[in-house]
Amino acid sequence: MTDGTRSKLGLARRMLFDNGGLEEIFRHVRNLVVATLVIAAGMHAIENGRSLEIKGLPNTAVAGYIVSAIGIALFLLNLADGLHRLSKVRRHLALQILLLAIYAFVTLRVTQLVLALRMSAF
Repeated sequence: MTDGTRSKLGLARRMLFDNGGLEEIFRHVRNLVVATLVIAAGMHAIENGRSLEIKGLPNTAVAGYIVSAIGIALFLLNLADGLHRLSKVRRHLALQILLLAIYAFVTLRVTQLVLALRMSAF
């Protein structure tokens, strides 16, 4: 292994394990999954509003739209937080753009996976 490769691996290890990078990744994924589940719950209430009987709630479909809007707001706030944290990375612009593309791709795929699992469960 060359010295350049060792130093890059050491930097990656420090960023992930010593500087809390791995914890940030798990926090964002957890927030993303929670926001997606809130959206899925709202969508379920919209789709099955007539068959759901929730005591004290006169219109389940309207509540579903409100819950979905809250989930979308949480999703966008998590995305904005991730973009803000990525903008603080003091690295080359190409690396920042690559990290942004990876973050957006992973966010989209996790959201699709959670919604697909929700759809298959019902």
